[in-house]
Amino acid sequence: MRIRNIILDWSGTLVNDLPPVWRTTNHVFEVFGLPPMSLEEFRREFCLPVRRFYSTRLPDVPMRRLEEVFLGYYANYRHEIHPLPHAEEFLKFCAERAIPVFVASSADVETYTAQMERFGFTRYVTRPYLAIPDKTEQIHRILADNALTPSETLFVGDMEHDIEAGKAGGVRTCAVLTGYNHVDKLRAMNPDWVCEHLGELRERLCG
Repeated sequence: MRIRNIILDWSGTLVNDLPPVWRTTNHVFEVFGLPPMSLEEFRREFCLPVRRFYSTRLPDVPMRRLEEVFLGYYANYRHEIHPLPHAEEFLKFCAERAIPVFVASSADVETYTAQMERFGFTRYVTRPYLAIPDKTEQIHRILADNALTPSETLFVGDMEHDIEAGKAGGVRTCAVLTGYNHVDKLRAMNPDWVCEHLGELRERLCG
């Protein structure tokens, strides 16, 4: 398939923020009287939209309050977040081939902007879409805003929700195994491709 446009998830696809997010989620649980989750449990159970994840555990706590507690504690770990291996090389690859890159992320604008500037990735991204509550809805806006042809567009992410969003928009999908969801959950979504990391995806796009 000929790919002319790429939509990338942020967390777990371009940057490794899984450990800080896991620890911060356990802090939220502690504040509201829930036991912590192991990293293995978290990877198997965490899902997007994030309200779906919390609704079964803390249904009576407003989402705004959960976000306040989460973001306040998460700030302590922002310095621990780094780009994943192959991330910058993949972005350079897209730039060299004039493939526009769009970021679709649930990350808040402040967090994303600070990380982008620290990593020097800003110049590689055509347009970011941030603080997305539900990517299955936002995908249609991304395609329409940028006049993207679905059959020529690839959505790349590390979670079931990313693959679900790509399918909702009728675009090609690629699951990468560098982030939040286990490979069995991702394969069950039947993406077009499953890659260990962005380096493998780059090789496939070269082929």
